[in-house]
Amino acid sequence: MKEVILHLDWIHVLVVTAAGFLLGWLWYSPVLFVKPWMAEMKYTEEHMKETAKAGMARYMIQAFVFTLLSTFGLAALIAAHGSSNWKHGAAFGAFIGAFGPGMRILNGGVWENRSCKLQAINVGHEIVLYALQGASLGAWH
Repeated sequence: MKEVILHLDWIHVLVVTAAGFLLGWLWYSPVLFVKPWMAEMKYTEEHMKETAKAGMARYMIQAFVFTLLSTFGLAALIAAHGSSNWKHGAAFGAFIGAFGPGMRILNGGVWENRSCKLQAINVGHEIVLYALQGASLGAWH
């Protein structure tokens, strides 16, 4: 695995990370799921405005770092197992997203008593994110 990691295209990992970060912004935006997500999290508009006033930079930086680390992991797995094209990369990514972070989110949600709707929004994001990143990583080799 060390050889795989040493030969990763880090520019590609950064580009795919940025795309994944933007997908998260879109997923949890008014365009897609922010309203049902806020309702399920019991967040109000006031809470969101207060969070923004307190400084979103800290949240954004942390989110970007975690997206970078997960993209790195996916890139290393795809490089180690090979991906002949974007379709294979997308399928591999969706599989990893569903059975890796997706199942961990569901497991945590059981203990946190999260609703099915919230679970679907959050797990759906992970599956779509990993599938799109897998497609890009699979196509760009």
